[in-house]
Amino acid sequence: MSNSINIIKRYFKGKFRADLSAGTTVAMIVIPQSLAYASIAGINPIFGLFTAIVPTIIAAVFGSFPFLITGPTNPTALVTASVLLGYAGRADYFELVFALAIIAGLFNIVFGLLKLGGITRYISNSVLVGFLTAAGVLIIASQLGSLFGIELSKEGRLWGIVSGLGSNLQKVNVFSLLIGITGIVMMLFIRKLNRKLPASLITVLLTSLLVYLLKWNDSLGVKLVLDIGLPEQIRLGFHIPNLSLQDFASLGFSGLAVALFGFMETISISKSMSQMTGEDLDPSREMLGQGLASFVGGFFQCMPSAGSPSRTVVNVVSGAKTRWAGVISGISVLTFLLLFSGLLGYIPIATLAAIVIVSAAGLINIHLIKLTWQSRIQSRVVMVLTLVSTLILPMEYAIYIGILSSILIFLGESGQVKLSYIIENDDGQFIELPMDRIEERKPQIAIVNIEGDLYFAAAEGLQHQIERILEMDIKVLIMRFRRTHLLASTGIMTLDHLIRSARKKDVKVLLCGIHDEIREPLESAGILRIVGGNHSFSAKEQLFVSTQEALKEAKALIKNKTVPSSEE
Repeated sequence: MSNSINIIKRYFKGKFRADLSAGTTVAMIVIPQSLAYASIAGINPIFGLFTAIVPTIIAAVFGSFPFLITGPTNPTALVTASVLLGYAGRADYFELVFALAIIAGLFNIVFGLLKLGGITRYISNSVLVGFLTAAGVLIIASQLGSLFGIELSKEGRLWGIVSGLGSNLQKVNVFSLLIGITGIVMMLFIRKLNRKLPASLITVLLTSLLVYLLKWNDSLGVKLVLDIGLPEQIRLGFHIPNLSLQDFASLGFSGLAVALFGFMETISISKSMSQMTGEDLDPSREMLGQGLASFVGGFFQCMPSAGSPSRTVVNVVSGAKTRWAGVISGISVLTFLLLFSGLLGYIPIATLAAIVIVSAAGLINIHLIKLTWQSRIQSRVVMVLTLVSTLILPMEYAIYIGILSSILIFLGESGQVKLSYIIENDDGQFIELPMDRIEERKPQIAIVNIEGDLYFAAAEGLQHQIERILEMDIKVLIMRFRRTHLLASTGIMTLDHLIRSARKKDVKVLLCGIHDEIREPLESAGILRIVGGNHSFSAKEQLFVSTQEALKEAKALIKNKTVPSSEE
């Protein structure tokens, strides 16, 4: 007990002040952001504030990366609106949003408990760049109606919004547009002046005051948050979504898409920031923490949540020392809600649109797009495919298409086993040559270096290339496994087949470069026994030692058979 008290005392003496400063700074940023992101999701802005409280606190306590700030985010709000587009006309639409948060959270909890956090390794950077670029475009387009002060249908996605704007230009509210443009300019100016200043909060305060003093909402039709209605009682409390089991079940596919994308967004910022801070990151634990945050948040009228890149950076830069900075951020937003909720109704809708547009523009990272485009053709294909599908298809399908294309390319590339031909020169040094050189040299001893993972996708390629070598009248085949790190069941079966095929052709097979990762499957499958104990050689710390040992044994075999030695 006394030890716990001492820990608490040390925290308040040494780290609390830094966490308090960072947490309140993040709160000043998230308050206007959460209102704006809730409007993207199609729900009342107040529910965005709720999402900046409950999920933020829970994820800070249970997550892996201590400085991650969780809550409403721009892309997650867009995914939410996209997957629920078919329900947009329902009076209980907001209940569906809460239910989606619960289902998405449940998926992440299950994945976290099953230790599946590593699945993010198979989601390439090209998918993220393509998706976030398209998301930025769609988010900006979705706010054009609020910016211009007109109602725009979101049917038909991007083209529907743009064509709707073109046919309703005569209805544009010039004063609403003026407030929106002022908000954008103001935010950009404040950010350039001092990035530590809460640009979005200052913009909200100044534009709200301007509209109130000039009474533009009354006489000139500038819409305020109050015009779309606030809940009669702004109270954060436990709430079970009032939906049927059938409604819950219908959200399963969408919930999985939201869960996967939210975690993609979370893990991308967590990885980059963990490299900066030196903190360890456990993806499975983070997945569990994010799942608990979204799941519990759904029962407190919260939208689906994720780790926020912008607010996490602010938290780290502001000097946060522990995970309690995130808890303080959530408590600070709750304090604001309790003390100043009456002022929320005076915020212009165009100002919220301006905040969203400036934030969404940051998702379109020209530098990352250039880097991806200038890399391999496969990366370009995945990025463009994800971007285009996100713009024209329902977003949950676009997420799956991007991930699937990335995995298929990974499987295709990892399934290409690479063989090279190794010879020993006159000085006793080993030289690695392209595989096609083996045909012109026609050796009696062939040393073949095998590079790649030997699983089902690679087995056929290995078998085809080795069988070609066995047809070249060689006497000894040395297979080097130094650069092989996975030997699956199909790879084992292929090796067994090749060894037996070599025996029929009176070719001796030796194995070298055997390290611990492949020794166990070779022993378990009996491959080492088939080859013979003196015909397999373990990898050493010094390169090519086991290859030298295998070559020496191969020469002895040829000598004992009294076969004339030729170039090796």
